[in-house]
Amino acid sequence: VGVEVVTPIEAPGTSLRDYADGTQAAVDAFNKRGGIKGQCLDLKVCDSKFDGPTEVACARDETADQNIVAGLASTFVTREADAYHLFESAGLAQVGAQVTMPQAWNSPVSFEYTMGGSGTLLSAMPALKNIGVTKFAVFVPQSGQSGALKTFAAPLIKTLNMQMTDIIEIPATAVEFTQFVKRAEGTGAQGAILGLPANTASQIIDAMDQVKSPLKLSGAFGTFSQKTVEELPPDIAKNMAFSDALPPVTSTEPSRWPVYNVVLDDFKASGKANLAPESATSQSVNGWVSVYALIKVMRDADASKITRQSVKQAFDKAKDVPVFGLIPPWTPAKTSANLIFSGISNSNYWTGRWDPSKKLFVVDPKQVDIIALLG
Repeated sequence: VGVEVVTPIEAPGTSLRDYADGTQAAVDAFNKRGGIKGQCLDLKVCDSKFDGPTEVACARDETADQNIVAGLASTFVTREADAYHLFESAGLAQVGAQVTMPQAWNSPVSFEYTMGGSGTLLSAMPALKNIGVTKFAVFVPQSGQSGALKTFAAPLIKTLNMQMTDIIEIPATAVEFTQFVKRAEGTGAQGAILGLPANTASQIIDAMDQVKSPLKLSGAFGTFSQKTVEELPPDIAKNMAFSDALPPVTSTEPSRWPVYNVVLDDFKASGKANLAPESATSQSVNGWVSVYALIKVMRDADASKITRQSVKQAFDKAKDVPVFGLIPPWTPAKTSANLIFSGISNSNYWTGRWDPSKKLFVVDPKQVDIIALLG
């Protein structure tokens, strides 16, 4: 049974290799457990290289290969609308994708269980509020889209009684980062959201360390592992909030998600250093969950054949799929009443912080529902 993950891997600036590696580790593990009623998955990985034409070529290749019955844990960064147009025409379900725009998250072939990059950015706001920040700036890559962010985040900021002081767009050509830190401080912000790829986020953190900035930060469990936070300047790490749709692999309460014992065993079998417990991020777990979701939904559907059509039908009909408490029981085709995020089936996010004494993440007891906060 063919499946495919498309994500930037060998890419300057934004490599999302963890999605592909987590997916591959899960495919290998679930094949050993019998696959889907004895049928094994065969994973194809297409490196989109963070390049528009390559991204479309990956999507075209995925739809043209008739053996491929679903996309798993894919991320389209530059030409997402074009990719989803191809998937819709081919009736090719996308499971556990990291969606970035409404054309993707509202697509009838999109079965994601997160709000993608938008959800990660929005969930950073309640995470910051939990560590005492009410006035904050946002660091994002330069795209000219800051006006759109201001508009769709406004209801949530109002509900939380917070104030966004500035959206600071960082150009890809930037070499000196203290100017951005100083700009954030100059707005009266107490904290900042790192809506940035890992390498740019680390340069902002280095700049903050240089100027001894008092700003508190919010990052994503998908970007920061136990190891990366341990390597941060201690004063910055202890003043950081975190959030994401999936909880971190290592936390002060491992018993909350016993399935992580299984996930980490599957990752260990892959032999990949980036999937070791201290290095694994929620991105790799997303890959694992997308494989589990496909197998669980297809086993429950009891389809006689696994085809694009039977996969799409099974996900359209599936209800309350158990996901080990990582997310609430999941109904893939569920929609929301929010006009912008109408196609989103799960808007619950985990928030937390870092415990410097235990060198582990502390995860808050209850999730925040982003769409409920948007009103």
